[in-house]
Amino acid sequence: MFPKATLERLKLYHTLLQEEKNEYISSDEIARKLSIKPEQVRKDITYLDYSGKPKVGYHVSSLLDTLDELFGTKVTDNIIIVGAGHLGKALANYDGFENYGISVVAIFDNNPEKLGTYVGELVVLPLDDLGRVIRRFNVKIGTICVPGESAQKIADLLIKKGIKAIWNFAPVILEVPEGILVENEDIARSALTLKHLLDRTPTEKI
Repeated sequence: MFPKATLERLKLYHTLLQEEKNEYISSDEIARKLSIKPEQVRKDITYLDYSGKPKVGYHVSSLLDTLDELFGTKVTDNIIIVGAGHLGKALANYDGFENYGISVVAIFDNNPEKLGTYVGELVVLPLDDLGRVIRRFNVKIGTICVPGESAQKIADLLIKKGIKAIWNFAPVILEVPEGILVENEDIARSALTLKHLLDRTPTEKI
């Protein structure tokens, strides 16, 4: 079992290595690019049961393969999106998902004006089609991009239709049964964190 902080940093290493052009990379280089300590990088990578070459570093391709295996990026998981607003559309149109083994197979909304319209190559479907799509594409992950007041109802519906994990972009804490995974992406909270830190960071006078 990985500590949460370690898992979060391993995600950063994965993203970094995808862009790396050299054959090898050292813990010092990773640390410098991510503004963390080299000792922390080495400690994190020991959780992978992976070791680099002394005075050379980590073989980028093999370390990336190890991280791909950890995160399951070579196995494609189909996901659905509920909410065809600006955020839902942006997620549905995001090309980078394929790098992480994720495929958006459908987008849903309950607004009659949005039903039947296109988001990229996807047609906005009614919520009545949830069960059919989940079964057909063996979907286990549902993404919630609806207003906070509707999120719990949508979560309950997704779980009822067979969803096992929820990626929640609504600004609420969802109540879900034991065994259902929830990953919250709180945009407002992140913005407040940045504002808090910014207010306490000395600014250089020009």
